[in-house]
Amino acid sequence: MTEKKIGALPAQYIRKMFSEGEILNSDEKNIQPASIDLSVSEEGYRMKGTFLPKKSESIRDIIKSESIYKIDLNNPLEKNGVYLIRLNEKLNLSKGKFAFTSSKSSIGRIDLQTRLVVDGYSRFDGVPCGYKGELWLQIIPKSFLIKLNAGDKLNQIRFFNGEAKIGSADIREVYEKYKLIFDKSQNFIPVEEELTRNNRNNIVMTIELSGQDDNQIVGYKNLLVDQVVDLSKINYYDADEFFEPIISPKNGKLVLEKDSFYIFYTKEFIRIPKEFSSEMIAYDISNGEFRSHYAGFFDPGFGYGQDGEIKGRQAVLEVRSYDSNFVFRDGQPICQMSFENLIEPAEFVYGQKIGSNYVNQDGPKLSKYFKSEIK
Repeated sequence: MTEKKIGALPAQYIRKMFSEGEILNSDEKNIQPASIDLSVSEEGYRMKGTFLPKKSESIRDIIKSESIYKIDLNNPLEKNGVYLIRLNEKLNLSKGKFAFTSSKSSIGRIDLQTRLVVDGYSRFDGVPCGYKGELWLQIIPKSFLIKLNAGDKLNQIRFFNGEAKIGSADIREVYEKYKLIFDKSQNFIPVEEELTRNNRNNIVMTIELSGQDDNQIVGYKNLLVDQVVDLSKINYYDADEFFEPIISPKNGKLVLEKDSFYIFYTKEFIRIPKEFSSEMIAYDISNGEFRSHYAGFFDPGFGYGQDGEIKGRQAVLEVRSYDSNFVFRDGQPICQMSFENLIEPAEFVYGQKIGSNYVNQDGPKLSKYFKSEIK
């Protein structure tokens, strides 16, 4: 008897889910190396506030009691409003499959919070085993007004048939074999130096604030403006109308203001071989009340290429400080990377061949909606 492969499903297995009727109302062109992009429909509601459904409670039941009005996508979504949008896709998962979602990178970089909710499941961004039904996206614009269009792709979904995360017993072997982390000079960082920061199964990443010269931009901060970002307009907006640059501080530290939004990047250059996917997760909540990312998923091939020809790319960080101002120092731990086994290598990888937007990103890269960086 052939042993069942357990882990995250790559593109070729996701394609089978289309043909077997487990993914409905979608198109195979939305398949990424280890995920699919989900698209918004025209049906949406302004809600009284954020929520999670109780067991056996449908999203449509909640809409009846907790919505304020049905929205018109011709009008922008207001800052800090809570909106619920039905996604076009539906799922008809077999008993052994479940899923997780995350915002797409371009969406996280405009400070647009998206969280998936499904019927009868009291958890954001998760889909339970064997789920059959509609998918809904809770959307909260934080920095800018957002113009949505039917068909826009704000988040992505990954599928699993069992535990995929690489544990502490195996992460060192994977790290050394695939050489996962490099420095800015393209030198591999040995396992003793990188993994000993953390005695668990994740790789710790640190923030880059030093730059290579006195005038280098190490980040961006949102401007307090009532500007609209239309998600149909790519490479369109002038960045300096939405963000101000942050120049590398001479003392190596910055004060992040409460409730402001920042774009930073990591010192480390990470790469994801085609046998794995990866997720950015919080470093440690006891180290401060800040969020380091909204879009935490990394497809196979990011910073790696088809055959390991790329020696990593820096990860972009979407940061908010809560409760109070927060001081960041150059080289301070800011997030962790967990790795997941694919049940087999992805048949294609993140990169230029599939039109990936951030394959060559260098430094604090802004979202694809902006036509220029701030000089």
